[in-house]
Amino acid sequence: MAENQNLATLLKVLNAITRNDLDAAAEGVADDVVYIVRGQSSVSGTYTGREALASVLGRILNLTNGTMTAVPEVVLAEGDNVMMYMRVMGSRPDGRLYDSHQAYLYRFRNGRLIEGQTIPVDQHAFAEFLAD
Repeated sequence: MAENQNLATLLKVLNAITRNDLDAAAEGVADDVVYIVRGQSSVSGTYTGREALASVLGRILNLTNGTMTAVPEVVLAEGDNVMMYMRVMGSRPDGRLYDSHQAYLYRFRNGRLIEGQTIPVDQHAFAEFLAD
C-alpha cells in the first residue's frame, strides 16, 4: 500500500481518537496490533490487540476528560512506516497541564496499523501528568 494511503489512514485514526470515537479509530487498526507506550507512566506498557489498545486510549481520554490533543510537527513516511513528532497537550481535572513533545512510530500492513510506539520526550513530565 502506498505511503500516502497509510498516512491518510493514520490521520483518520488520530482524528477519531481526538474526537473520542474509538470505534471509528479501530477501523484503521489490525485486530492483532501491538502497541508500546514507552516510559514509566501509569499507561506505559505493551498492549496487544485492538481491544487492549482501545482500553489504554480510553483510559487516557478518561483521565484527561478528553482534552489530550496531538499536533504533528514532523511527519516522515516511507512504505509501510510512518514516524511523527508531535506536540501533545492536555489537562487533568485537578489542574495539571501537559504540553510536551512525543515521537510516534507506526507500521502498517494491508492499510491497517499493526505496530506502534509512543515515546514521550520528557518521560518524567508524562508520568507525573498521568499519575493517580
